Amino acid sequence: MTASRPDLNWLNLTLHHPPAAADAVSALLFGEGAQGVWEDRPDDLGRTVTRAGFAPAEEARLRDLLPGLVGRVAAAFDLPAGDFEASLELEANHDWAEKWKEGLRPVVINARLAVAPTWWPTDGLPSAEVVLRLDPGLAFGSGHHASTCLCLEFLTELAPAARRLLDLGSGSGILSLAAAALNPEAQVFGLDNDASTLEVARDNAELNGLAGRVGFRDTLEGLPAPFDLIVANITLGILQELAPTVTALAAPRGRLILSGLLTAQAPDALQTYRALGWAPAGAREREEWSGLVLVRQE
Repeated sequence: MTASRPDLNWLNLTLHHPPAAADAVSALLFGEGAQGVWEDRPDDLGRTVTRAGFAPAEEARLRDLLPGLVGRVAAAFDLPAGDFEASLELEANHDWAEKWKEGLRPVVINARLAVAPTWWPTDGLPSAEVVLRLDPGLAFGSGHHASTCLCLEFLTELAPAARRLLDLGSGSGILSLAAAALNPEAQVFGLDNDASTLEVARDNAELNGLAGRVGFRDTLEGLPAPFDLIVANITLGILQELAPTVTALAAPRGRLILSGLLTAQAPDALQTYRALGWAPAGAREREEWSGLVLVRQE
């Protein structure tokens, strides 16, 4: 089989796309199992060039996936599918995970919080009250995506007053760990259904001295509800599906941070949660993404 040749042991997926879709493309590719994602120099048409590395055994699946993936991103941004160009080819060995790291720099959220990769030199760390050191591995949540930044901004304001906090879809653990670091008195729980992702989150908790402060788990069973602050940085469909569960877990007058929403999707999310007794208490936009803060009515 071609995939077994030692000189062709990585599958290189390259996507040329409008710059506005960069964050969404990276998130989707990681969600599909990319071992690493990085942005190359723009092409001759000014489009962003995103490259992702996959195992060769994924070739058939990815060839079937590509047209739909391109269509989803194009539709989300109301862009012609013709503005996108995708290719897939086997190439010589390449350390995609290391290449991906080259593009990750520290992120300063505000004076209270910053996030820096574990491999960033200590003498180059940003100045902030809390500086999280993070290795997202293959989990989503490096702090660079606009939706994550919005959640972190809200957490710097809301976490200090929270007594019990739940992070739904915790990924790398970045939001759970930020909440625990911002409020040493809070009980914090992170929930994710991916065992490998939970391992990454627990490693990051250990790295930041927060292993005993955050409970990462893969089930809602046994969670000490109600929570007075819940954060969910997921996608619109899952946020809508989880709305009844989220409502049941929330305390009266509890707060909810929703993100992972394109700005055009925010009204749909708000409508779903309004119907369950939530009222808007704040909203922000970053690039093409939106974050909402809602409060549960008694």
